Amino acid sequence: MQQVSQDAVNLLLYVQIGQIITALLAIGAALWAFYKWRRRDEHFPRMTFEVDVNFIGRKDDQIVCELVAILENKGVVPIELKDFTFLLRGLSKKDNLGFGGEKIRKQLNFHRELSRGTFIPKDWPATFVYPGVRTEYNFVTMIPADTEFVRMQGDFLYLEGKDKSHHAARILAVPEFDGVKEPPK
Repeated sequence: MQQVSQDAVNLLLYVQIGQIITALLAIGAALWAFYKWRRRDEHFPRMTFEVDVNFIGRKDDQIVCELVAILENKGVVPIELKDFTFLLRGLSKKDNLGFGGEKIRKQLNFHRELSRGTFIPKDWPATFVYPGVRTEYNFVTMIPADTEFVRMQGDFLYLEGKDKSHHAARILAVPEFDGVKEPPK
């Protein structure tokens, strides 16, 4: 009888050890999964952002332009953004070239502000881009016909995360119209 109760105690001990090992392995697996998820940064935005200017044509002393922002969400979660703004600066044919100060890292200074605004209405709290989707935003404006070069800049803030911003810029030569030079196709 003593032997049976000793066998029962040993069996109970083995079962309890097995349960403890199973619990420790489950906790270890959960920690490993969390570590892998955190390391992959799936919650981190994977957004490509480009800006462009389409020069449409000349009317009187103005050139009609379409300012374009292209966003592509390459991540796996939808991304919300706010304060989606643009700034178009330029140099006219009469302007002298010059470098800016420390604020623009002594780069070429496009000192004429041609247009400033937002790609989304001001009463929208935010906009979003779903995973795998490429979205274009546009704004139509005009610039003086004597503008020779433009610098288009776009900026936005991610809704998640404090002060996480994204910027894109592009420099373009303005085509000449009136039969001298056709706009790019």
